[in-house]
Amino acid sequence: MLKALPTLTIFLLAISFPALVRAQFAPCPPPEISYQPGNPAYQDATDLRQTLESRGVDVYCIFETKLSSRFLRDEGGTSRFTLEGEACIRTKYGDISAFFVARPQTFAPLKIKEHRKQSGYLYTFSGMPDIWLLRELGSAGRVYYYKHDNYLLSIADSPLRLLLEQALGLRPLSL
Repeated sequence: MLKALPTLTIFLLAISFPALVRAQFAPCPPPEISYQPGNPAYQDATDLRQTLESRGVDVYCIFETKLSSRFLRDEGGTSRFTLEGEACIRTKYGDISAFFVARPQTFAPLKIKEHRKQSGYLYTFSGMPDIWLLRELGSAGRVYYYKHDNYLLSIADSPLRLLLEQALGLRPLSL
């Protein structure tokens, strides 16, 4: 069947494919939603951005997401975040979720188990009950987790996952 396609058509499809892939990702949110210097995890997020960019991963923007509300703990009528911060790192190839704890803490004690469900995956979390308030998280597709120093990264199964592994020299947690 490929013989029926003219060479020019194949060439045009080949050179336009990267643009089509990039076009599927949402644009960055307005500047007021982006990570600001007053955010407790700003320096950690900025350092991670610089590391990614120095290793060939183009970062478009970093911003907070609605996930941060999942890390609010009520302590006697006062809400307290258990994480230093969380962010979405939007790259040329897709999004990376990043979670930060205040140094000298690390995510070393966090354990994540993957369970295959009929229509997707279920992840259970243990080992950091005072910080990581999520007990379970469901996903239609597989999610990969990477911990390093004081941050935890999560990313859906995509080509960006392999780029991230190469750029940072990380291996996904054993699931």
